[in-house]
Amino acid sequence: MSTSLLSAPAKADAFATCPSKAFLVQQSVAKLYGVNLVTGQYSLLSDDLGTNNKINGVGFSFHDNYIYGWGYEWGTLVRIGDDYQATPINITNNPGGNFYVGDVALSENSYFFYKKGSGLYKVPLDEQDANYLAAEKVASANALPLTIFDLAFHPNNSFAYSVDNKGRLHKIDVASGTSEQLGNVGQSGTFGAVYFDVDGNFYISRNSDGHIFIIDVDAAAPQAELFAYGPSSSNNDGARCATAPIVDDSVAPTVDYGDAPDSYRTLLASNGARHSIGDNFLGTRVDGEHNAHLYPASDDATGSNDDDGVVFITPLIGGMSGLLQVTAFGGGYVNIWVDFDQDGTFAENEKLVTDHYLYDSSEIFLVEAPFEAVPGYTWARARLSVEPGIVAYGGVTDGEVEDYRVYVTNPNLSQIKHNTYFIAFEDNWPEMGDYDMNDVVVKQDSSLLVSGTNEVHQLEITGEMMAYGAAYANGFAIQIDNVAPSTVNQALVRFEINGVAQTTSLVETGTDSLVLMISDNLSDYFSARSGCSFYKTQSGCNNSEQMKFSLQVPFITPIAYVTFPQAPFNPFVFAKPATYHGDSFYHPGRSMEIHLKNKMPTSKMDTGYFGLASDRSNLATGHTFQTETGLPWALAINPGSSQNWRHPLEKVDLLEAYPMFRDYVTSSGASSSDWYLESKAKSANIYK
Repeated sequence: MSTSLLSAPAKADAFATCPSKAFLVQQSVAKLYGVNLVTGQYSLLSDDLGTNNKINGVGFSFHDNYIYGWGYEWGTLVRIGDDYQATPINITNNPGGNFYVGDVALSENSYFFYKKGSGLYKVPLDEQDANYLAAEKVASANALPLTIFDLAFHPNNSFAYSVDNKGRLHKIDVASGTSEQLGNVGQSGTFGAVYFDVDGNFYISRNSDGHIFIIDVDAAAPQAELFAYGPSSSNNDGARCATAPIVDDSVAPTVDYGDAPDSYRTLLASNGARHSIGDNFLGTRVDGEHNAHLYPASDDATGSNDDDGVVFITPLIGGMSGLLQVTAFGGGYVNIWVDFDQDGTFAENEKLVTDHYLYDSSEIFLVEAPFEAVPGYTWARARLSVEPGIVAYGGVTDGEVEDYRVYVTNPNLSQIKHNTYFIAFEDNWPEMGDYDMNDVVVKQDSSLLVSGTNEVHQLEITGEMMAYGAAYANGFAIQIDNVAPSTVNQALVRFEINGVAQTTSLVETGTDSLVLMISDNLSDYFSARSGCSFYKTQSGCNNSEQMKFSLQVPFITPIAYVTFPQAPFNPFVFAKPATYHGDSFYHPGRSMEIHLKNKMPTSKMDTGYFGLASDRSNLATGHTFQTETGLPWALAINPGSSQNWRHPLEKVDLLEAYPMFRDYVTSSGASSSDWYLESKAKSANIYK
C-alpha cells in the first residue's frame, strides 16, 4: 500500500500519552513493535505501516506525540500516529537518499537525521517556524564521521547520544554539528535502537542478540551494563518518549521481581532480577509488581507468597552434597545462586544449578555447597527463563525469579533452635500508668551454632516489632549475660534491619556483658496513620509498616554451651537520649532500662532509679523490675504451637485483658500457666 506525498502533514490522531514503552521498527517491510525496556518483552503493534519498504531513523516527538522517521519508499520524512500508518511529508531542500539515524529533539521541535558519508540535517516541525519542513545541513560528512546506527536526545539537555560499532559513546551537539567522545562503554556491535528515560538513563539495543544495555552517560567512565534480553533483528530502529519513566504505575503490573535485600540487585534502580509474566514460571503461581518489595516487605509479608518453586529438601552444609527440588510450569532453563560467602551478592561461582531445562515437571537436584561456605542465614535466587545463560540480575522477557532466605551450616556444627518468644514492655516504668503491656512488643526467634564438643560458635537472632503503643521514644537492645563483648568476632558480625545491612556497630561499647544494640529509637520505623496514634494497638490500625531485624554474632573463641545464657536472653528497652520519659527523672536516656522480671540491668543503667514510684526492685537480692505485688514491667511469652500472642488494646490493663494473669503471678507460676492463650482472654480487650 502506498500513500501520496503531502506538502504538509495531515491532521491524523496523535498518541494519547507519552508512553512508557519504547517503539521498535524492524524488518525490510517495516513493522512496528512495542518494547518494555524493563524486561525486553515486546509485542507487535502493527504489521502494516502503509509502506512496502523500510522506515528508519524513528523518533518520538515530545511536542505533539507523533512518531517521525525516514520512509525509504518515498525518500522523505514520515509521520506515524495512533493508527500506525506512515504519512509521507514533503520537505524542501531534501538532501536525497535514505537515512537510518534520527530522533526528534526535546529542546526544539525539530527532527534530526544523520548518515555517515552524508552528514547531519534537521527539519523544523513547528508550523510557526520560518523554516518549517525545510531541511538544513547542520554538519558535513567530514565534520561528523560517526559509525552510528541510531541516536537519542537526553531529556534534560539539548545533546544527542549514540554508541558506535566499536563501543565508543558519543555526545553530539546538534546546534554546532560537533561531537565529543566520552569513552568506551565495553560493548561493541550494531546498536540500531537507542533510548533515554526521564531519569537520563541511556539504553542501547544490539541488533545481533537483542541485548539491551544501560549506560550512565554522566559517569566519569561510562560503562554498558546488561539490562534486559530484548528482540534481535538485522534491521533495528528505536524511538521513545524520553520524558516518560520506563514503568507505568497506572496499569496493572505485568513484571515479577525478587524480594531479597537490594544488595543482591533486586530493585529496578539496581537493575534487579525481573521477568515479564507469561505462561512459564516456577512452582504453581506468579504475581506482578511495579517494582520489587524488598524483604521483609515481600510477598510472604502480604500473605500472597508466590515463591513456591524451590524446596531445599536437606540443609546446605559446607563441603557436602544436599538435595533440592525445583518445579516448573511451562518450559525454561533453571539457574540457582546461593550467597555462600555472605557478602550480599550473587557471584557466578556461587551457582548451584546452571541452565538446566525443565518443562512442566518437578525434578530433584543433587547439589554441593562449597567447603568454605560461611555458616548462618543467607540468600538464594532461582530464575526460570527460555533464555539460557542469564545472570542473577537484569530483565528477562518471560519466566520468574524467586528469592529464598536459606540456612547454611558446616559438617562440624549443628543448629539448636530456641522457642519463639513475644517480649512485651510497659514503658511507664517506674510508674504503673495504664499497664497495657503493648508499648513495645517484639516477636523473637533465636538459635545457636554448636559444635560436636558442645561449644557455641555463633548466636543468631531474628525479630519483628509486633506493636508500638508508646508515647515515649524507646530504644531496644538484648544483653547476653556474662558473655564478654571481646569474645565477638566483630569483623564477621552481620546485622540487618528490614533487609538492609546496618553500618553502625551492633555491639555496644563500654559494657561488662555483651549488649546487642538493635535500635536507639524504635519510633523511627513507624508513622501515625489517620485516626491512629500508635502502631497495631488500636482497632483498625493495622498499617503495613514493618521493623524486622536479623543478626548473626560469631565468637572468636567458642563458648561452652552449658554456660551460655538461655533464650530469650535479656532483652530490654531504654529511653532515647535527650527525650522526656516520665516524671520520675529528667531525660534519662540510655541510663534508664526496663528488663524482664528478675533480670540484671546492664552496667550502663543508673540503678539509683530502682525503688522510684511503684517499682520495688532489690538489686542485692536479684528481685528486679517488679512491683510490690510482684507484677513485672516486661514479659517473655512462649506461645507454643499457637505461635502468636494477642497483646491488650491501647490503654487496656493487662489484668483486664487476661484476668488469669494475676493468679499466675501470685502463685509464682504454679497455677494459670496458660493465662496468655487467646481462649483465656477477654476478646474485646485484645488486639486482633
